[in-house]
Amino acid sequence: MSSTPTQPDLVHLTIDGVAVEVPKGTLIVEAAKTVKQEIPVYCYHPKLGPAGLCRVCLVEVEGMPKLQIGCNTPVSDGMVVHTQNAKVDTGRSMILELLLVNHPLDCPICDKGGECDLQDYAMAYGRGSSDVADAKTSKPKGVDLGPTIVLDEERCVVCQRCVRFDDIIAQENQLVLKDRGARDIIATATGEPYRHNFTGNVTEICPVGALTSKTYRFKSRPWDLQRTQTSCTQCAVGCQQMVDVRSGTPLRTMSVESDDAISDGWLCDRGRYNIGFYASPERITQPLYRKDGEFHQIGWDDAFSLWAKAIKSSIAANGAASVGAIGGGRLTNEEAFFLQYLFRALGVENLDWRAGTQRQAGPGASGGTYAELERADAIVIAGESPAERAPVMDLRIRKAVARNGATLIRIAPAEGTPNVACIDVATVAQAIEAMPSGAKRVALVWDGVDLQLGAELAKAASGWAGLRTYVTGEQANARGAETMGMLPREGAMDTLAMFAAAREGRLDVLSLFGVNPVLHASDAAPTRAALERIPFLVVSDLFMTETAAMATLVLPAKGAFEKGGTTTNLTGDVLPVNQSLQAPESALSDFEMLIGLAQHFDEVALPTSEELDERVIGLCAKPPVADGFGAGRYASAAPSRPAPRPSDGLAVVVHSAVFAGGGTSAHDERIASLRPLPHASLGAQDAALYGLQSGDRIDLECDGVLLRDMVVAVRPGMRPGIVALTGGLPGRAANSLSAGARARVVNVRKAAAPVGV
Repeated sequence: MSSTPTQPDLVHLTIDGVAVEVPKGTLIVEAAKTVKQEIPVYCYHPKLGPAGLCRVCLVEVEGMPKLQIGCNTPVSDGMVVHTQNAKVDTGRSMILELLLVNHPLDCPICDKGGECDLQDYAMAYGRGSSDVADAKTSKPKGVDLGPTIVLDEERCVVCQRCVRFDDIIAQENQLVLKDRGARDIIATATGEPYRHNFTGNVTEICPVGALTSKTYRFKSRPWDLQRTQTSCTQCAVGCQQMVDVRSGTPLRTMSVESDDAISDGWLCDRGRYNIGFYASPERITQPLYRKDGEFHQIGWDDAFSLWAKAIKSSIAANGAASVGAIGGGRLTNEEAFFLQYLFRALGVENLDWRAGTQRQAGPGASGGTYAELERADAIVIAGESPAERAPVMDLRIRKAVARNGATLIRIAPAEGTPNVACIDVATVAQAIEAMPSGAKRVALVWDGVDLQLGAELAKAASGWAGLRTYVTGEQANARGAETMGMLPREGAMDTLAMFAAAREGRLDVLSLFGVNPVLHASDAAPTRAALERIPFLVVSDLFMTETAAMATLVLPAKGAFEKGGTTTNLTGDVLPVNQSLQAPESALSDFEMLIGLAQHFDEVALPTSEELDERVIGLCAKPPVADGFGAGRYASAAPSRPAPRPSDGLAVVVHSAVFAGGGTSAHDERIASLRPLPHASLGAQDAALYGLQSGDRIDLECDGVLLRDMVVAVRPGMRPGIVALTGGLPGRAANSLSAGARARVVNVRKAAAPVGV
């Protein structure tokens, strides 16, 4: 019998007496994992690649005179490797002794205690005594590296994982290794604080306690924490994360290293740090009913009764068209489904999930995965960049360009030049012209705002083979809410139509779940005017937001850590939301609120939990709508973005910021330093025209509205004729401006010196 031919891309070798075969080019440290041997490493990380700095990964390779480093030695055919023997142990002990020469003996107060690689390796390979008699070299402790991180220079083993993460993954190039030898320290290249959207990852990949988190510092030991895996709902990417809770308080979140398909093993800083709001004293913990202009605490039974009575009275007097509901991306799939199920059972068809600027969530039949985005030959970004709307997705784009050679094309970008090479064009037609010849895999990334632009993109790309489309969301579960049916059927009103009807006195009852349109709608003034005219406005939220403050009935809601269900990310993955935290006693999930309301209507048949799961699973499994971007089923399109006309001032563009918003980020004092300032970003040409530099303070007059004390940010590569304002800032809402607003600088207060922004 002939033997099975050997695959040409496989290498055969022996590790600790076990024959294995692995792909050609595999490093010894990875090959050893196939026989369940964990070779000790410091500098090596699977996502960062080999560095060969710390040398603790020594192994013996037969035929080689010296021990080899397993993290930087690829396997070869016939290789015989020993990861454990006396020679290997002696070599590792010598390396470990050198690493411990100046390391402080402060394990009892180190945040890494209990999950520190150095502790584990010291137990495995450490010697009982040292040959070094010199005193330990002292270095600064508790160095403030930036708004999220404290550096203990004494503990650093100079593995440079943090530096390489910043260069290879985040591509921010802020962290560097300064000085030489025993004086090595980690610092920022410019001396400015270490700050971007992914800084927290360096504390997690640090193998010792050199880099620690300010929000977790001295809070707990790992064995005192209760850990739950769930899906992050801070944006629409859907990263998997570990939630660590002690005594009913969430202390930290950690990435899931195996989450390659979605997060690639990373978390953005909002997903990592924005968890302190659960313990905020400003949380709404009791139903509030407005009477005689003031809020009064009431019980849930009274709240449900008042709510149901208002709906019944409105339908009886003016028909079901006088009632509406808007359910935002805070809802789980199950909550979004039951919301539309309940109101449609009452005959109400005025339903929508869109309370901000985003008008579409589904990418159509050509929707792609994150892995496909990373492998694209060309990536076209239209509308707002995903850098602030979907940060970890933006890491995929950076990786595709810098490491995989993809061509990045941006259509009429309002942002400055990104960290990776890109081609900026003004129109869709120019984007097509800039497409590299031979590109077989093209990814379109759109923000879902301008439906006219979306339709133009869909038409232009209709003939491309290998096309994958993505819609970045401003709400975490926008695609799930859309899939669950939170859209108006033909003849019914969407959000914009409901607001128009309210201003005309034709909408009596509106129920809002997890949305804040006063802060996030494209035009705040008419939105506020509409809500003021609604006789019975119900708002479910965690905090007294700008919208909740206008409500007739405010209902205290649970956060994502306090309830269970599923969510759908922007690529269509249905992900678990697992409860890890006990909610305040009187707070309810939106699902529990809807059940309580439904029990006041005899005509509503409540589905069993099995029926509910079956319906949700069935909707999630339906083939996506094939009409692509800018689909005609999305009524009442928001106004298209205006093209800048330099002759009549600067065109205003409103930008997202990952830490902006009037909800959870505004009520988490631990991350106050991460909230964005009210920036007014301009290109170098316009800044020179007005004599401005980064850090200056200006006042802007925009169509009769005066925005005071805006911080100037000069962005290299930003196109002329526009000023980009940070949206979603409480008290400084850029969405208070009408669509197509024009700005002019009316007052300038110069900074003492140029400020990096």
